[in-house]
Amino acid sequence: MKILNTIFRFAILGSVLLSGICFSQIKNHQFEELENLQKSELRNVIIFIKTDWCNYCKAMENTTFKNQKVTEPVNQNFYFINFNAEEKRDINFVGKTFHYKPTGINTGVHELAETLTEGKTTYPSLIILNPQNEIIFQYNGYLKSSELLEMINK
Repeated sequence: MKILNTIFRFAILGSVLLSGICFSQIKNHQFEELENLQKSELRNVIIFIKTDWCNYCKAMENTTFKNQKVTEPVNQNFYFINFNAEEKRDINFVGKTFHYKPTGINTGVHELAETLTEGKTTYPSLIILNPQNEIIFQYNGYLKSSELLEMINK
């Protein structure tokens, strides 16, 4: 009976801890939403450019962007876009339509990723736009939670 009681307590503790982790996530938006979002409240935009095969990108998604110390200020003060640079759909942004450009068999890059990284597309990349959609910050590479916090607090 004592063993069942201990297991039950660990199960409850585990579910409480997991629920805290699961609810700590950044609200993701699409490029097409930004114009309307900016009409309601002007904010800078954080764009995380990644690919599905990039291990550093996955690490940032699973650690940096799930850290509650990061999610809260990002959700309160920024619009966030998690953008796959190999996205195949056309994207309308700032009055222009951007397309996927194949570069070989089953490979390619989206024109919008190339435009935002100014032709220096590496993964992961973090771009911050002001409300007028001008690039005010650009970083290529992995960022720890503490580094991202320092950057967004400036």
